[in-house]
Amino acid sequence: MAEHAAEGNTAGQAAGHAGGSHSAIPYVLVWLGLLGLTVLTYLTGKQHWGAWALPIAMTIAACKSGLVILFFMHMREDKSAARLVLLVSFLFVLLLLGLTLSDVATRFRLATPAGAPFGTENSTPMEGLKEHEAPDE
Repeated sequence: MAEHAAEGNTAGQAAGHAGGSHSAIPYVLVWLGLLGLTVLTYLTGKQHWGAWALPIAMTIAACKSGLVILFFMHMREDKSAARLVLLVSFLFVLLLLGLTLSDVATRFRLATPAGAPFGTENSTPMEGLKEHEAPDE
């Protein structure tokens, strides 16, 4: 029985798995870091930072996804083709995002027809607005 356990351990090591046991401490620390970043995401979402809101949210999301990829998907320890697959997938997502953003950025602004009840400086649509949404006069 002990011989089979030793053979299994050797086979596991040959397959690229570490022979020693993993400690739970790094996983708990990463989990706490992810919780902290989630709280940071919530707090920054409550702030209205205009043009900075999207870059801040994307930076926090990239940090969270990096932690998940490195620790929970074990890419930190993996030296095989899985890294190549992850890299190609990441580049494909960047390509799709880049094409989508370039399409949206090059679209023309819709012209507001003359006399339209919206989109002009003289229009003040009050119908259907709640009290806190009404423009200050």
